[in-house]
Parts: sequence; structure tokens; C-alpha cells
Amino acid sequence: MPSEQPPETGAGLAAALSEPSAARAYSRRIRAWSWYDWADHAYITTTASTFFPPYFVAIAAPAFLAVGKAAGDTAAAAVARDTASNLYAFTVSIALFVAALLAPLLGAYADITGRRKRLLIVFTIIGATLASLMFVLTTGLWFLGLVLYFATQVALNIALGFNSSLLPHIARQDDMNRVSSLGYAMGYIGGGVLLALNTALYLFAGKLGIDSGLAVRIAFLSAGLWWLGFSVPLIRGVPEPPATPLAHSSRGNPMVDTFVRLGHTLRDIRRYRELLKMLIAFWLYSEGIGAIILLATAYGAALGLNTAILIATLLMTQLVAFPYSLLYGRIPDPANRWRSAFVSMLVWTGFTLPLIGIYANRNGELGLPLTFALIGGDQVLGILFSFLLGRHLLAGFTEWLDTKRTVLLGLAIYTVIPIWGFFLRSQAEFFMIGWLVGTVQGGTQALSRSIYADLSPRRKSGEFFGLYGLSEKFAGILGPLLYAIVGQLTHDPRASVLSISVFFLAGMYLLWKVNEREGAAVADAENAQIEAISAAD
Repeated sequence: MPSEQPPETGAGLAAALSEPSAARAYSRRIRAWSWYDWADHAYITTTASTFFPPYFVAIAAPAFLAVGKAAGDTAAAAVARDTASNLYAFTVSIALFVAALLAPLLGAYADITGRRKRLLIVFTIIGATLASLMFVLTTGLWFLGLVLYFATQVALNIALGFNSSLLPHIARQDDMNRVSSLGYAMGYIGGGVLLALNTALYLFAGKLGIDSGLAVRIAFLSAGLWWLGFSVPLIRGVPEPPATPLAHSSRGNPMVDTFVRLGHTLRDIRRYRELLKMLIAFWLYSEGIGAIILLATAYGAALGLNTAILIATLLMTQLVAFPYSLLYGRIPDPANRWRSAFVSMLVWTGFTLPLIGIYANRNGELGLPLTFALIGGDQVLGILFSFLLGRHLLAGFTEWLDTKRTVLLGLAIYTVIPIWGFFLRSQAEFFMIGWLVGTVQGGTQALSRSIYADLSPRRKSGEFFGLYGLSEKFAGILGPLLYAIVGQLTHDPRASVLSISVFFLAGMYLLWKVNEREGAAVADAENAQIEAISAAD
């Protein structure tokens, strides 16, 4: 019976998979690992992205009404809502800053002690418990809401880093694009399923004899329980990767060794020049991605869009992101015969949806049936075009696309979104923007994770994905912070969302400069050196 412990080299893993039983064990590990994305995205979609931002604005805004102003004063109420929205954005920034500082330290400690998976479980339990406790939040408890949200965000983001650090241990090197994309796709479906259930509860709360506030609080509770419950497959089915202790300069104390190892990495950072460029590029364009994910409902609420419309748009985005994440993971694969059709579909959607948005912008509010008819018709035409003609027209362009260039394609489409958001005037456009976000959101993040895994020494995955987490969390700081600052200066949420576009442009430029082959060669050499030292000991 083959061992469940995954080999530590891509060649060894590929050889082991020649046996059918080992191939089945490999598939089980991949599925078990991907279930964690299904689990944690319930909190991300239901609480962090959908229900908490507008709910917090609703329970906090009364505290920020100007002295002597009544809630019925339209102008005063708008300023109070805007202040509450900006306070939420500041809290997001601070939480991610704390997680960013802790992630590399905890990651290096996990590498040294061999506790990557165990620490993932610990922070999952903490985060899921705090997420469930949000059930107690009612009007007047806005400060407690911020405290719970802050602590849950810290736990979540540290757990996400540990989950990503398992990727190079459980997936073949030539399979990481697909596996990483599968994780994101599972996340969108899992998050979407729970969001759909909670949206139904919210919309039909009156008929069920409960108020909308209680429906939202039940959503908070369910997100925490879902997160914890669907983490079980990973807990049971993914093995703990081996420890990578310090070879020669150990101080005999894992905590001290953690700082020593981080010191070594930072001292030798010039060796990882391409990885460093990737980290900074990822930081920059993730500023834009993170701001859009975290602030979409807050932005819509500030524009006065109906809460049901905001929730429905986020739900739709999750469902759209599932198939697009899967196809995104297949675009860089030269063996996939349909990759040019997938590229054609992305290009078609990125070009035609904004054109339909211009029509909606100029013709006033469109009804929901017409809005979805336009989107659905556009996608059907796109599929027909892509499989009949587009795949031939874009065959040469597709051959040029490797993993990095596929990410750049997605970022080019992403850049359209904050610019479009500046001109947004109707709920129909909000739906269309949500659809466009879904086409690129999961794919760009999944392939970015895959690129980074290639540039990182596998035996130091906890530490290096801690640094990746630092970049990712800092990426969640400046975007919301800039959004909040511009919002406070202008009191115009349109100006806030437009400011986000600068992060995409800067990140695309620096990502283009990354030499993947050179960076991967450095990582392979480091990994070989660590394995040689371990064998000698």
C-alpha cells in the first residue's frame, strides 16, 4: 500500500503516481484540500463581502448622525452612512495589517516545527467561533461588531496562508495551475451555495415570521458553522508535510529559530529577486482585487442601491466565478485543445459587457428581466462566437499565453471595473460589473498562487507563503485605506472606486518584468540544498 505522505519533489510525485492506487490517493488529497476553500469562502462571501458591510452601516449609522439631526434628514443620514462605511474600511485595513505582520513569523515557525496543517486547524477553530459569535450583534453594538470582525479577519487570513502553503506539498508541479484553480472554483461554489440559502432566508424573512435583522444574524452564525464543518475533509485527508528545522544554526528553541530563519531569508533576499518582484507585483494588483471584493457592497450601499440587489449581485458573481475559475486554470496548458476558445470567451465578455453597460447607463434604469436577458444573450453569443470562430482567430495569441501572461490578461479586464464603477448609474450596471468580476476574480488569484509556488522552495512553504500572505494582506490595506481617504476628502464614493485602478496598472507593469524560469531555478536549487542537508543529517 503506497504511503499517504506526498513526495517532496515533483519528479518523485510524478513517478509515484504511475501506480493506480497512488493516483487515487493523490486525487483524494487534492479533493480534501480543495474542500477547505468550500469551507472558508462561506465566511468570505456571506459575512465579509455581503451581509456584514451593509449591516454594519445600518447598525452604526445612527451613532454618527450629526448632533441635532434626525434619521429622516436625508443629507445627514447620507453623511452618517458614509462615515460608517469609511470606518468599516479602516477596520479592514488594520486587521489585514496585523495578519500581514503575523503571517511570516507563524509560517516560518510552522516550517521548523512541521505544524503547517495543525496551525491551520487552530486558526480555523478560532475564526469560525468568532464568526458565529457575530450572531449577537444588534443596533448599538457596532463597536463589538468591529472587534469581532477584526479578530475574525486576522484568523481567516492567517489560515488562508497556511492552506496555500500546503499546495506545493500535495500537487504535482505541472498540475498546480489546475489544482489551485480547483480550490478557488470550489470556494465560489461553496460560498455561493450558503449565500444563496442565506439570501433566500433574508428575502423571505417576513413570510417566515422573522425580521430581516435576525435573518442577517442567522447568516453570520451559519457562516462560522459551515467554515468549521467543511474543514473536516482537509483535517482527515491531507497529511502534515515534514518539518524543515534549521540545519546548523539552530538555537534549540523553535521560537528563536523562527526569527533566525526569517533573518536568513531577508539577508539573502537578493537570491530571490524574481520572487520579490512577484511579491510586489502581486501586492499591487491585489490591492485592487481586495478592495473590489471587500468594498463592493459598501460602495453600492453608499450609492443607495437596494440591499437585496447588492446581495443578489454578489451571489451571481460567485456562480459566474466557478466555471471561469476552472477554465482559467486550463488556459496556460498547451495540451488543452479548447484553450483558445476559453481565451476568446474572456476577451468577448471583457469587451461586450461594458458596451451593454453604456446602453444601460444612457437609457436609465432597466428592469431585472431585461438586464439578465441582455447578459444571458451576450454570453450565449460569446459561446457561439468562441467555439465557431473566436478560437481560430485567437489561436496565435493563445499560444503566446503562459501562466503569467494569462494573469495579465485577467488584470487588463479587471482594470475596466473601477473605471466603469466611476460612471455607474444603475442597478443594471452593478449586475453587469458583478458578472465581469466573476470572469476574472478567481482565475487571476489562482494562477498567481501557482506562479508563486513555482518560485518558492517547497521545503520552506510555510515561511514563503507567510511572505506571500504578508504581500496579500498588505494588499488589503492600501486599497481600502485609499478608498476611505478619498471618500473622506471628497464624500464621493465614485472618486473612491476610481482611485483603485492605479493598483492594477502598477501591478501589471511589475508582473511583466518577472522572469519565471530564473526564479524557479533559484527555488529548485534551494530545495535541493535543503534536502541534501537533511539526508546528510
